[in-house]
Amino acid sequence: MTNFTLKAGSLTLLLSFFTMLAIPASAKAESESINFRTHDGVLLSGKFYASAKPKDGASIILLHDFTFRKGGDSSQDGWDKLALDLQAAGQSVLSFDFRGHGKSVGVSPNFWLQPHNMVLSGAKMPNKPAKINSSEFTAAYYPNLVNDIAAAKSFLDIKNDDGEANSSNIIVIGAGEGATLGALWMASEWRRLSCTVEDIPQSGGILNLKAPGPKKIYLKANAAEDAEGSAQLSAIWLSISPTVAGKNFTTQVQGWLKDITMPRTRRVQMVFVTGTDDKTRDDFSVSLLKRVKPGFTREEKKADPKAKPATSPDQKFTGEFKYKSKNVGSKLLEEANEDIVKNYITLMTKKGENTLRTFSRKKIEDASYSWFFGPLDPKTGKPVIPPNQVGFPAKFTTDQDKIQPLPVRFMGITN
Repeated sequence: MTNFTLKAGSLTLLLSFFTMLAIPASAKAESESINFRTHDGVLLSGKFYASAKPKDGASIILLHDFTFRKGGDSSQDGWDKLALDLQAAGQSVLSFDFRGHGKSVGVSPNFWLQPHNMVLSGAKMPNKPAKINSSEFTAAYYPNLVNDIAAAKSFLDIKNDDGEANSSNIIVIGAGEGATLGALWMASEWRRLSCTVEDIPQSGGILNLKAPGPKKIYLKANAAEDAEGSAQLSAIWLSISPTVAGKNFTTQVQGWLKDITMPRTRRVQMVFVTGTDDKTRDDFSVSLLKRVKPGFTREEKKADPKAKPATSPDQKFTGEFKYKSKNVGSKLLEEANEDIVKNYITLMTKKGENTLRTFSRKKIEDASYSWFFGPLDPKTGKPVIPPNQVGFPAKFTTDQDKIQPLPVRFMGITN
């Protein structure tokens, strides 16, 4: 096991005896098979690992790796063991298969009516299929899998209000291209704001100026409230990929990660997990770490974390786990499981770190949201919203608990 390279003075790399005592004895090593739907009608399949004390810990979303038209799923490699170990450490965990992968293949008739789904071969069939498969996806379609992550977060918001999770403290653990989509989703959440819906009657025409015409709906941002990204606590990337289905998104990934980790009241922490024998992925991860944590230098030898002061005191949980290994993506869980669970998440979420937000109801069914795309304010980390700017609808109350498909073109993705 290699060291976790950090500049922080307060982070110890070994799990203490007292931390072991803090793990709830009542935690159950079991999972619940679950299904939940996306806004566009995909039935996602996964597992929920309930915490013994759900209000006290974090809620963790696991994002499996995948290969263009070859698939991948949440049961491969060491995902199940990781989820069980995190559950035993007092965390709530959600694992699921991306659409068209594993068991997440069922779709409703409404699926084929969505513009972004009409590019799939099933849309051209007279009798629309009730199932989809990733082998039929085009390279340009893969970014739409980000909507599955949004549905996963909504699932956790529902669990939150049922007292079974705390979705105010989200940790995302992603591998390979799943990590890349995770970065896209996390960056987009910093542009999603709670909104007030305003119906403004329009003029009925020149001949009858007083007669009300069709109503135009405006989504006015509740600027005093935090963006939805404020629920994010940390991200852990196992060999994050610069590509998705062969398309290069290096520049976009760099921008997304900078947006996620901007200085804020609670700064999002980030860990890069790499195998140093895969030089291409390792170099990419190090380059990203240097962007989100300027001044970072890799320690070639195990260093005393108290020997040097932290260059960024609010980034003491941002760094890397590196291993002399050729493994990439989720295969790195073989080496990294213990570090992720015991030497990172358990330490980060222990009492006294002041990183966890207290439990609060989300009431997602009653909420309306909008995305405000564009640059983020470097001082606040919030979207810059010019006067009278209308938001891009993300959810109306009629959507119940479902977030509408993310218009990925506004996040730098073009076909």
